[in-house]
Amino acid sequence: MKKIRFLHAADLHLDSPFKGLKNLPAARFKHIQGSTFASFERLIDEALKREVDFVLISGDLFDEEDRSIRAQARLVQQFERLKEKEIPVFIIHGNHDHLGGFRVQLDMPPHVHIFSERPEWKQVRTKDGADVSIAGFSYGSRHIHERVITEYPKAEGGGYRIALLHGSEGSIEADHEPYAPFTIKELLDKGYDYWALGHIHKRQILHQDPYIVYPGNIQGRHRKETGPKGCYEVELEGDRTELTFIPVQEVEWIQKSVSLDGVTRFGELYNRIREAVDSCGEDMIELRLEGKGSLGEEEWRRIQNGELLDTIQSAMEDEQGIKWVHRVSFAEEKWVLDERDPFSQIMFEMLDELEQGDWASSLSELMDHPLIYKHGLQVDQEVFHDVRKLLGTPGKEGR
Repeated sequence: MKKIRFLHAADLHLDSPFKGLKNLPAARFKHIQGSTFASFERLIDEALKREVDFVLISGDLFDEEDRSIRAQARLVQQFERLKEKEIPVFIIHGNHDHLGGFRVQLDMPPHVHIFSERPEWKQVRTKDGADVSIAGFSYGSRHIHERVITEYPKAEGGGYRIALLHGSEGSIEADHEPYAPFTIKELLDKGYDYWALGHIHKRQILHQDPYIVYPGNIQGRHRKETGPKGCYEVELEGDRTELTFIPVQEVEWIQKSVSLDGVTRFGELYNRIREAVDSCGEDMIELRLEGKGSLGEEEWRRIQNGELLDTIQSAMEDEQGIKWVHRVSFAEEKWVLDERDPFSQIMFEMLDELEQGDWASSLSELMDHPLIYKHGLQVDQEVFHDVRKLLGTPGKEGR
Protein backbone atom coordinates (compact mmCIF):
# COMPACT_ATOMS: atom_id res chain seq x y z
CA MET A 1 0.00 0.00 0.00
CA LYS A 2 1.13 3.54 -0.72
CA LYS A 3 2.43 5.63 2.15
CA ILE A 4 0.23 8.28 3.77
CA ARG A 5 1.13 10.99 6.29
CA PHE A 6 -1.22 13.06 8.40
CA LEU A 7 -1.38 15.15 11.56
CA HIS A 8 -3.50 14.02 14.50
CA ALA A 9 -4.49 16.75 16.97
CA ALA A 10 -7.27 17.17 19.53
CA ASP A 11 -8.56 19.46 22.27
CA LEU A 12 -7.53 22.81 20.82
CA HIS A 13 -9.84 24.66 23.23
CA LEU A 14 -9.52 27.85 21.22
CA ASP A 15 -10.49 31.01 23.07
CA SER A 16 -10.01 29.49 26.54
CA PRO A 17 -10.66 32.34 29.02
CA PHE A 18 -7.93 31.39 31.53
CA LYS A 19 -10.16 32.87 34.26
CA GLY A 20 -7.93 31.66 37.07
CA LEU A 21 -5.02 33.75 35.75
CA LYS A 22 -6.73 37.11 35.32
CA ASN A 23 -4.62 38.65 38.11
CA LEU A 24 -1.42 38.18 36.14
CA PRO A 25 0.31 41.36 34.94
CA ALA A 26 -1.70 42.62 31.95
CA ALA A 27 0.88 41.89 29.24
CA ARG A 28 1.42 38.33 30.45
CA PHE A 29 -2.31 37.65 30.76
CA LYS A 30 -2.88 38.90 27.20
CA HIS A 31 -0.13 36.59 25.99
CA ILE A 32 -1.62 33.62 27.86
CA GLN A 33 -5.11 34.39 26.51
CA GLY A 34 -3.78 34.20 22.97
CA SER A 35 -1.74 31.05 23.55
CA THR A 36 -4.31 28.58 22.20
CA PHE A 37 -4.49 30.49 18.91
CA ALA A 38 -0.70 30.74 18.68
CA SER A 39 -0.36 27.00 19.31
CA PHE A 40 -2.93 26.20 16.63
CA GLU A 41 -1.14 28.44 14.13
CA ARG A 42 2.06 26.49 14.82
CA LEU A 43 0.16 23.26 14.19
CA ILE A 44 -0.90 24.54 10.77
CA ASP A 45 2.69 25.68 10.11
CA GLU A 46 3.81 22.10 10.74
CA ALA A 47 1.15 20.64 8.44
CA LEU A 48 2.31 22.93 5.63
CA LYS A 49 6.01 22.39 6.26
CA ARG A 50 5.64 18.61 6.33
CA GLU A 51 3.24 18.58 3.36
CA VAL A 52 0.94 16.05 5.02
CA ASP A 53 -1.91 14.42 3.13
CA PHE A 54 -4.59 15.57 5.59
CA VAL A 55 -5.21 16.79 9.14
CA LEU A 56 -7.41 15.09 11.77
CA ILE A 57 -8.85 17.00 14.75
CA SER A 58 -10.53 14.78 17.34
CA GLY A 59 -12.91 17.15 19.09
CA ASP A 60 -13.08 20.22 21.35
CA LEU A 61 -11.80 22.72 18.81
CA PHE A 62 -13.49 25.41 20.88
CA ASP A 63 -13.54 25.83 24.64
CA GLU A 64 -17.24 26.64 24.89
CA GLU A 65 -20.31 25.52 23.00
CA ASP A 66 -21.22 29.08 21.95
CA ARG A 67 -17.82 29.33 20.15
CA SER A 68 -17.16 33.04 19.68
CA ILE A 69 -17.10 34.62 16.24
CA ARG A 70 -13.52 35.66 16.98
CA ALA A 71 -12.46 32.07 17.58
CA GLN A 72 -14.30 30.81 14.49
CA ALA A 73 -12.77 33.50 12.29
CA ARG A 74 -9.25 32.64 13.38
CA LEU A 75 -9.93 28.94 12.87
CA VAL A 76 -11.21 29.56 9.34
CA GLN A 77 -8.21 31.77 8.62
CA GLN A 78 -5.83 28.92 9.42
CA PHE A 79 -7.89 26.39 7.46
CA GLU A 80 -7.68 28.68 4.42
CA ARG A 81 -3.90 28.29 4.56
CA LEU A 82 -4.34 24.53 4.24
CA LYS A 83 -6.81 24.99 1.39
CA GLU A 84 -4.15 26.79 -0.65
CA LYS A 85 -2.00 23.64 -0.45
CA GLU A 86 -4.97 21.28 -0.98
CA ILE A 87 -4.67 19.69 2.46
CA PRO A 88 -8.12 18.50 3.64
CA VAL A 89 -9.21 18.59 7.28
CA PHE A 90 -11.46 16.07 9.03
CA ILE A 91 -13.16 17.19 12.24
CA ILE A 92 -15.32 15.73 14.97
CA HIS A 93 -16.85 17.97 17.64
CA GLY A 94 -16.68 16.97 21.31
CA ASN A 95 -18.42 17.80 24.57
CA HIS A 96 -17.09 21.37 24.72
CA ASP A 97 -18.04 22.33 21.16
CA HIS A 98 -20.98 20.03 20.40
CA LEU A 99 -23.35 20.60 17.48
CA GLY A 100 -26.44 21.32 19.60
CA GLY A 101 -27.79 24.67 20.72
CA PHE A 102 -28.03 28.04 18.97
CA ARG A 103 -25.01 29.99 17.83
CA VAL A 104 -23.87 32.34 15.11
CA GLN A 105 -21.77 30.12 12.91
CA LEU A 106 -19.27 30.92 10.16
CA ASP A 107 -19.08 28.70 7.08
CA MET A 108 -16.08 26.43 6.83
CA PRO A 109 -14.03 26.16 3.62
CA PRO A 110 -15.03 23.25 1.32
CA HIS A 111 -11.94 21.17 2.16
CA VAL A 112 -13.03 20.99 5.84
CA HIS A 113 -15.15 17.91 6.52
CA ILE A 114 -17.23 17.78 9.72
CA PHE A 115 -18.77 14.53 10.91
CA SER A 116 -22.45 14.37 11.86
CA GLU A 117 -24.04 13.13 15.11
CA ARG A 118 -23.89 9.42 14.26
CA PRO A 119 -20.83 7.47 13.10
CA GLU A 120 -20.25 7.72 9.36
CA TRP A 121 -17.56 7.25 6.72
CA LYS A 122 -15.76 9.97 4.79
CA GLN A 123 -13.32 9.20 2.00
CA VAL A 124 -10.20 10.91 0.70
CA ARG A 125 -7.69 10.01 -2.00
CA THR A 126 -4.21 11.41 -1.43
CA LYS A 127 -2.14 13.11 -4.12
CA ASP A 128 -0.17 9.87 -4.46
CA GLY A 129 -3.36 7.92 -5.07
CA ALA A 130 -3.81 6.19 -1.69
CA ASP A 131 -7.42 5.59 -0.68
CA VAL A 132 -8.34 6.41 2.91
CA SER A 133 -11.69 5.93 4.66
CA ILE A 134 -12.21 7.86 7.89
CA ALA A 135 -14.96 7.11 10.42
CA GLY A 136 -16.20 9.38 13.18
CA PHE A 137 -19.07 11.23 14.83
CA SER A 138 -19.63 14.63 16.47
CA TYR A 139 -21.39 15.20 19.76
CA GLY A 140 -24.96 16.43 19.28
CA SER A 141 -25.14 17.60 22.90
CA ARG A 142 -22.72 18.22 25.74
CA HIS A 143 -23.24 14.94 27.57
CA ILE A 144 -22.82 11.74 25.56
CA HIS A 145 -22.61 8.82 27.97
CA GLU A 146 -23.82 6.08 25.61
CA ARG A 147 -21.40 3.61 24.04
CA VAL A 148 -21.41 5.10 20.56
CA ILE A 149 -18.46 2.86 19.71
CA THR A 150 -20.97 0.05 19.09
CA GLU A 151 -22.29 2.01 16.07
CA TYR A 152 -18.91 2.39 14.37
CA PRO A 153 -18.78 0.26 11.20
CA LYS A 154 -16.22 -2.50 10.92
CA ALA A 155 -13.32 -1.91 8.56
CA GLU A 156 -13.94 -3.61 5.22
CA GLY A 157 -12.52 -3.37 1.72
CA GLY A 158 -9.23 -1.95 0.52
CA GLY A 159 -7.30 1.14 1.49
CA TYR A 160 -6.53 2.54 4.91
CA ARG A 161 -9.19 2.67 7.63
CA ILE A 162 -8.87 5.38 10.29
CA ALA A 163 -11.30 6.41 13.04
CA LEU A 164 -11.78 9.56 15.09
CA LEU A 165 -13.36 9.31 18.54
CA HIS A 166 -13.76 11.86 21.32
CA GLY A 167 -14.27 9.83 24.46
CA SER A 168 -12.75 8.02 27.41
CA GLU A 169 -11.29 4.60 28.00
CA GLY A 170 -12.38 3.35 31.42
CA SER A 171 -9.02 2.50 32.99
CA ILE A 172 -7.54 6.00 32.55
CA GLU A 173 -10.61 8.06 33.43
CA ALA A 174 -9.58 10.12 36.46
CA ASP A 175 -9.86 13.84 35.73
CA HIS A 176 -12.53 13.73 33.04
CA GLU A 177 -16.16 12.65 32.93
CA PRO A 178 -16.76 9.32 31.11
CA TYR A 179 -18.00 10.63 27.76
CA ALA A 180 -18.62 8.18 24.87
CA PRO A 181 -16.90 5.39 26.84
CA PHE A 182 -15.11 2.50 25.17
CA THR A 183 -12.69 -0.32 25.85
CA ILE A 184 -9.51 -1.04 23.94
CA LYS A 185 -10.95 -4.41 22.92
CA GLU A 186 -13.97 -2.68 21.36
CA LEU A 187 -11.66 -0.51 19.27
CA LEU A 188 -9.49 -3.43 18.19
CA ASP A 189 -12.53 -5.45 17.16
CA LYS A 190 -13.40 -2.81 14.54
CA GLY A 191 -10.25 -3.58 12.56
CA TYR A 192 -9.02 -0.04 11.87
CA ASP A 193 -5.43 0.89 11.05
CA TYR A 194 -5.31 3.87 13.44
CA TRP A 195 -7.53 5.33 16.18
CA ALA A 196 -7.31 9.12 16.50
CA LEU A 197 -8.68 9.84 19.97
CA GLY A 198 -9.48 13.07 21.79
CA HIS A 199 -10.86 14.26 25.19
CA ILE A 200 -7.99 13.28 27.52
CA HIS A 201 -5.47 16.12 27.73
CA LYS A 202 -2.53 13.93 28.69
CA ARG A 203 -0.60 12.49 25.74
CA GLN A 204 -0.95 8.69 25.77
CA ILE A 205 -0.52 5.71 23.48
CA LEU A 206 -3.03 3.11 24.62
CA HIS A 207 -2.09 0.41 22.12
CA GLN A 208 0.33 -0.34 19.30
CA ASP A 209 -0.39 -2.38 16.17
CA PRO A 210 -2.77 -0.80 15.57
CA TYR A 211 -2.01 2.47 17.31
CA ILE A 212 -4.69 3.89 19.61
CA VAL A 213 -3.57 7.39 20.51
CA TYR A 214 -4.48 10.43 22.61
CA PRO A 215 -2.27 13.31 21.38
CA GLY A 216 -3.26 15.45 24.39
CA ASN A 217 -4.18 19.11 24.07
CA ILE A 218 -2.05 21.57 22.10
CA GLN A 219 -1.66 24.13 24.91
CA GLY A 220 -1.58 23.57 28.68
CA ARG A 221 -4.18 25.68 30.44
CA HIS A 222 -3.33 25.23 34.12
CA ARG A 223 -0.62 23.82 36.34
CA LYS A 224 -1.79 20.22 36.08
CA GLU A 225 -1.20 20.27 32.33
CA THR A 226 2.59 20.37 32.46
CA GLY A 227 5.19 19.64 29.84
CA PRO A 228 5.28 19.93 26.05
CA LYS A 229 1.92 19.94 24.27
CA GLY A 230 1.25 19.32 20.61
CA CYS A 231 0.17 16.81 17.97
CA TYR A 232 1.40 13.68 16.23
CA GLU A 233 2.59 13.24 12.68
CA VAL A 234 1.46 9.76 11.69
CA GLU A 235 2.95 7.82 8.79
CA LEU A 236 1.25 4.65 7.59
CA GLU A 237 2.73 2.35 4.96
CA GLY A 238 1.11 -1.04 4.75
CA ASP A 239 1.42 -2.64 8.20
CA ARG A 240 4.05 -0.13 9.36
CA THR A 241 3.09 2.85 11.53
CA GLU A 242 5.47 5.59 12.66
CA LEU A 243 4.56 8.37 15.09
CA THR A 244 6.44 11.63 15.62
CA PHE A 245 5.38 13.98 18.40
CA ILE A 246 5.45 17.67 17.42
CA PRO A 247 5.39 20.22 20.28
CA VAL A 248 3.44 23.35 19.36
CA GLN A 249 2.66 24.93 22.76
CA GLU A 250 3.10 28.69 23.05
CA VAL A 251 3.58 28.53 26.82
CA GLU A 252 4.75 25.52 28.81
CA TRP A 253 3.69 24.85 32.39
CA ILE A 254 6.58 23.35 34.36
CA GLN A 255 7.65 22.40 37.87
CA LYS A 256 11.12 23.53 38.94
CA SER A 257 12.69 21.96 42.02
CA VAL A 258 14.72 24.10 44.43
CA SER A 259 16.68 22.40 47.22
CA LEU A 260 16.60 23.95 50.70
CA ASP A 261 19.67 21.97 51.79
CA GLY A 262 22.20 24.29 53.42
CA VAL A 263 19.88 27.31 53.32
CA THR A 264 19.87 29.27 56.60
CA ARG A 265 18.56 32.69 55.54
CA PHE A 266 15.64 34.03 53.51
CA GLY A 267 18.08 35.91 51.25
CA GLU A 268 19.95 32.71 50.43
CA LEU A 269 16.72 31.01 49.45
CA TYR A 270 15.69 33.95 47.29
CA ASN A 271 19.03 33.92 45.43
CA ARG A 272 18.79 30.18 44.88
CA ILE A 273 15.28 30.62 43.49
CA ARG A 274 16.39 33.41 41.13
CA GLU A 275 19.08 31.11 39.74
CA ALA A 276 16.49 28.38 39.18
CA VAL A 277 14.06 30.78 37.50
CA ASP A 278 16.79 32.24 35.27
CA SER A 279 17.54 28.73 33.99
CA CYS A 280 13.94 28.30 32.77
CA GLY A 281 12.56 29.31 29.41
CA GLU A 282 9.46 31.44 28.79
CA ASP A 283 7.42 29.19 31.05
CA MET A 284 4.72 29.28 33.71
CA ILE A 285 6.69 27.99 36.68
CA GLU A 286 5.70 26.21 39.88
CA LEU A 287 8.62 26.26 42.30
CA ARG A 288 8.87 23.04 44.28
CA LEU A 289 10.83 23.49 47.52
CA GLU A 290 12.56 20.26 48.57
CA GLY A 291 13.85 19.52 52.06
CA LYS A 292 13.48 21.70 55.16
CA GLY A 293 16.88 23.33 55.39
CA SER A 294 17.92 25.26 58.50
CA LEU A 295 15.64 28.26 58.23
CA GLY A 296 14.31 29.90 61.37
CA GLU A 297 10.68 30.34 62.36
CA GLU A 298 10.47 33.85 60.88
CA GLU A 299 11.81 32.68 57.51
CA TRP A 300 9.28 29.84 57.41
CA ARG A 301 6.50 32.28 58.20
CA ARG A 302 7.52 34.41 55.21
CA ILE A 303 7.38 31.38 52.95
CA GLN A 304 4.04 30.12 54.23
CA ASN A 305 2.24 33.46 54.28
CA GLY A 306 3.01 34.16 50.62
CA GLU A 307 5.69 36.81 51.16
CA LEU A 308 8.28 34.75 49.29
CA LEU A 309 6.03 34.41 46.25
CA ASP A 310 5.12 38.11 46.37
CA THR A 311 8.82 39.02 46.46
CA ILE A 312 9.59 36.82 43.45
CA GLN A 313 6.65 38.11 41.44
CA SER A 314 7.38 41.76 42.26
CA ALA A 315 10.90 41.31 40.90
CA MET A 316 9.56 39.70 37.72
CA GLU A 317 6.68 42.08 37.11
CA ASP A 318 8.59 44.54 34.92
CA GLU A 319 10.67 41.92 33.13
CA GLN A 320 10.02 41.27 29.45
CA GLY A 321 8.57 37.99 28.26
CA ILE A 322 5.95 35.57 29.51
CA LYS A 323 8.06 33.80 32.17
CA TRP A 324 6.22 33.82 35.51
CA VAL A 325 6.34 32.04 38.85
CA HIS A 326 2.69 31.32 39.59
CA ARG A 327 3.07 29.11 42.65
CA VAL A 328 5.44 28.01 45.40
CA SER A 329 4.78 24.53 46.78
CA PHE A 330 6.51 22.02 49.02
CA ALA A 331 7.70 18.57 48.05
CA GLU A 332 6.54 17.46 51.51
CA GLU A 333 3.45 19.37 52.63
CA LYS A 334 2.78 17.40 55.82
CA TRP A 335 5.06 19.37 58.12
CA VAL A 336 3.44 22.61 56.99
CA LEU A 337 0.05 21.36 58.17
CA ASP A 338 1.14 19.82 61.45
CA GLU A 339 0.29 22.86 63.58
CA ARG A 340 -3.09 23.57 61.99
CA ASP A 341 -6.36 22.51 63.53
CA PRO A 342 -8.19 19.63 61.79
CA PHE A 343 -10.79 21.93 60.17
CA SER A 344 -8.10 24.13 58.61
CA GLN A 345 -6.22 21.08 57.36
CA ILE A 346 -9.33 19.78 55.61
CA MET A 347 -10.07 23.19 54.09
CA PHE A 348 -6.52 23.64 52.81
CA GLU A 349 -6.55 20.17 51.27
CA MET A 350 -9.86 20.94 49.52
CA LEU A 351 -8.50 24.25 48.21
CA ASP A 352 -5.36 22.55 46.91
CA GLU A 353 -7.48 19.94 45.13
CA LEU A 354 -9.64 22.62 43.48
CA GLU A 355 -6.66 24.72 42.46
CA GLN A 356 -4.92 21.72 40.92
CA GLY A 357 -7.82 21.08 38.57
CA ASP A 358 -9.50 23.09 35.85
CA TRP A 359 -11.88 24.51 38.44
CA ALA A 360 -13.22 27.23 36.15
CA SER A 361 -14.58 24.58 33.77
CA SER A 362 -15.67 22.28 36.58
CA LEU A 363 -17.79 24.98 38.23
CA SER A 364 -19.10 26.56 35.03
CA GLU A 365 -22.44 24.72 35.02
CA LEU A 366 -23.02 25.45 38.71
CA MET A 367 -22.22 29.16 38.30
CA ASP A 368 -24.57 29.38 35.29
CA HIS A 369 -27.52 28.10 37.34
CA PRO A 370 -30.26 30.80 37.44
CA LEU A 371 -30.37 30.92 41.26
CA ILE A 372 -26.65 31.70 41.37
CA TYR A 373 -26.25 33.65 38.14
CA LYS A 374 -28.87 36.27 39.06
CA HIS A 375 -26.84 37.24 42.14
CA GLY A 376 -23.73 37.85 40.04
CA LEU A 377 -21.59 35.49 42.10
CA GLN A 378 -18.16 34.68 40.69
CA VAL A 379 -15.46 32.22 41.62
CA ASP A 380 -11.90 33.12 40.62
CA GLN A 381 -8.36 32.90 41.97
CA GLU A 382 -9.02 35.81 44.36
CA VAL A 383 -11.67 33.75 46.13
CA PHE A 384 -9.14 30.99 46.84
CA HIS A 385 -6.65 33.60 48.05
CA ASP A 386 -9.23 35.20 50.37
CA VAL A 387 -10.31 31.86 51.85
CA ARG A 388 -6.70 30.97 52.60
CA LYS A 389 -6.26 34.36 54.23
CA LEU A 390 -9.26 33.81 56.50
CA LEU A 391 -7.82 30.44 57.51
CA GLY A 392 -4.58 32.08 58.51
CA THR A 393 -2.35 31.69 55.46
CA PRO A 394 -2.77 33.87 52.34
CA GLY A 395 -1.45 30.97 50.33
CA LYS A 396 1.22 29.96 47.90
CA GLU A 397 -0.68 30.48 44.66
CA GLY A 398 0.34 33.29 42.35
CA ARG A 399 -1.65 36.40 41.75
